[in-house]
Amino acid sequence: MDKKNTLIGLALLAGAFVMMYFQAPQPSENAGQSAPTPTQPVTQQKPANPSATAPIISQPTSIGASGPAILETIGSHIDEQVVALENELMEARFTNYGGAIQEITLKEFDKSRDDDSPYIINGNRVAPALELTGLPGLNKDTPYQLVEPSSADTVEYRALIADNLQVTRRYIIEQDTTNEKPYLIRHELEFRNLSNTTLPIGDFSLNAGTVAPSGPQDAQLLTFGYFDGEDTEFLAQGKFTGSSIPFFSSPPRDSISENRNVDWVSLKNQFFITILKPDENGVGYFAQPVPFPQGDNPNPQIGVSGSMKMDSFTLAPMDTQTFGFNYYIGPKEFDRISRVGESTGESMQFGFFGAISKLLLTMMNKFYEFTHNYGVAIILLTLAIKIVFLPINLMSSRSMKRMSKLQEPMKVVNEKFADNPSKKSQLMMELYKVNKVNPVAGCLPMIIQIPIFFGLFYMLRSAAELRLSEFMWIADLSMQEGIFTLPFKIPFMGDQFNILPFIYLVSMVVQMGMMPTPSVDNAQVKMMKYMPYVFFPIIYTFASGLVLYWTVNNLFTIGQQWMINRKKHDFEIILPPALKKAMDAPKKKKRKK
Repeated sequence: MDKKNTLIGLALLAGAFVMMYFQAPQPSENAGQSAPTPTQPVTQQKPANPSATAPIISQPTSIGASGPAILETIGSHIDEQVVALENELMEARFTNYGGAIQEITLKEFDKSRDDDSPYIINGNRVAPALELTGLPGLNKDTPYQLVEPSSADTVEYRALIADNLQVTRRYIIEQDTTNEKPYLIRHELEFRNLSNTTLPIGDFSLNAGTVAPSGPQDAQLLTFGYFDGEDTEFLAQGKFTGSSIPFFSSPPRDSISENRNVDWVSLKNQFFITILKPDENGVGYFAQPVPFPQGDNPNPQIGVSGSMKMDSFTLAPMDTQTFGFNYYIGPKEFDRISRVGESTGESMQFGFFGAISKLLLTMMNKFYEFTHNYGVAIILLTLAIKIVFLPINLMSSRSMKRMSKLQEPMKVVNEKFADNPSKKSQLMMELYKVNKVNPVAGCLPMIIQIPIFFGLFYMLRSAAELRLSEFMWIADLSMQEGIFTLPFKIPFMGDQFNILPFIYLVSMVVQMGMMPTPSVDNAQVKMMKYMPYVFFPIIYTFASGLVLYWTVNNLFTIGQQWMINRKKHDFEIILPPALKKAMDAPKKKKRKK
C-alpha cells in the first residue's frame, strides 16, 4: 500500500513540474524588452477643417480587414496634432487623425532592465487605440477637429461626415490615482443626425489597441481575449501561427473574427493589458497577429491587435445616440483590472487554480506593503503557507517515522507471503491499524502542494508587480536570474547562468536525505534519491521568483524536519495476533509439478 501511494504522490508531483516546464519562460535574446516606441511632440494646435464626402453606411460591413497586419508608419500625417492628458501614473496622447489614442506612457514602469525610459503601450501600432472603423469616411486617416476649450482631464474631437452625420469623440482620464482606476480612460462616442431624414448606421468597430511582446512568457500569455457573458476565451499566438504537431496540426491564419455576444475584449502580453468594456454589449470581435521586426533577425516577434464590433442602429431626424466605453490600458494588476467590469479579472488567465492564485497574490501584495521588497514578500508568503500546512506536515512526518519503524516486520511479511498478495495486503493493513499508521499520509503533503505549485506558477508568471523587481543579486523576479550568458547552450537549460536553481538542488538533496524512509522497496528509495536531479533542469528556466519560493520552502522544511528528527518518539511496534501467528509459522514450500 505504501508503495502505491508513494508512487502516486511522486507521479502527481512530477506531472505538475513537467506541465509547468512546458509553460515556463524559455531563453530568449529579447526577453523582457518591449518593441521600439517612438514619441512625438505634444501640441494643441487646431487642425484643418475635415473633409467628408463618403455616404453613411446603411448595411452591415466586415468586422475587420483581411490579410496580415502591418504596423502603422509613424509620422505619416504631416499636419498631425497631438494632445496629451495625464495623471501621476500615465500619460495618454491623442491624435486628431481618427480622433483616437495614439499611445500611452506608463510612468512607473521602465522599458526593460537596460532601458529606464518609460514603457509605452501602442507606441508601435496597427492603428490608434479606439480607432473607429466600419463606416465609410471614418478610420485612422479621418481628420477630426479639436473642440476647445480642453480641460486637464478631458479632450474632445468632432468630425462631419457627408454633411449629415456629426461624430463626436470625448475622452476623460481618471485623475484620482488613490483609487483602483488610475489607468482607466472613459470614452463617449456620439452620433448626431443633422438631416431631416432617418439615417441608418451600420455596424462599426473600435480598435482595442496593439500589444507588443514584453517577456519570455509571451508564447502563452500574449493573447486576444473576450468575455461573452458566460465564458472567457483567449486566442494565443498558436491560434494564428498554426501548428505542425501530429493530430493537432492547424494552418496559420491572418486573422480570426466571429459574430457573437461580447461583453468585453482584452489584449495582453506577459505584463501589460488593454481592456475595452462598452456600456452595451458588442456583437462580434476581430483579432490578428502583428509581426514586430527585430533588426537583422529574420524571425519577427509576434504581437496582437484586435477590435470589438458594435451593432447597427437607426438615427431619427435631428436625433443623437451616445455609446459609452471604459478603456483600461496599463499593468496586469488584479486589483485594478478586476474593477473594470464583470469578470474582467479573468483576463489575468490564472487557469484552473485561479482562486488560489488570487489569494496568493493578495497575500504577497499585503506582505509587500510593509516590506517594500517582493523578494522578502515571497519569503514571508512561503512561511505563511508552511504555517498553514504545518499540522498536515507534522502528521505526515510522524506517520513516515512510524512507517520506518515498521520496515522490519513489513519486510518479513513481503518475503513470507510474496506468493499470496491478498494475505500480504490483509496483514499489512492490520499492522497499520494497530500501530495507528496512515500509509497515505506520506504522500499527502505532495498532493496538497500541487494546487499551491500551480497557483503560484500562474500568479508569479503574470504579476506585473514582479517585473524588474530586485532581490539581492536577482535583477528581475519575473524572469531567470541571467547572471551572465554562457558561451554555449545546455539542453533544456539554455545559455543563461542561474545561481538559485543550484541552491534549490542542494536544499532538495539535503531535505530528501533527512526524510525517514517509509518503504522497503529499493526502487522507491532510489527514486526518492534521484528525484532532485530529475527536477533540476525543469525548474532551471523558471522565473526566479518561483524558484525562490521553492528554495525557501525547502529550507523551512529542512528546519522543520531537523526539529522533528531531534525529538524522541517512544514508539513500540505492536504486532497483531494474526501477524505473530503468520510470522511464527514456517513458510510453505511450493510443490514441484
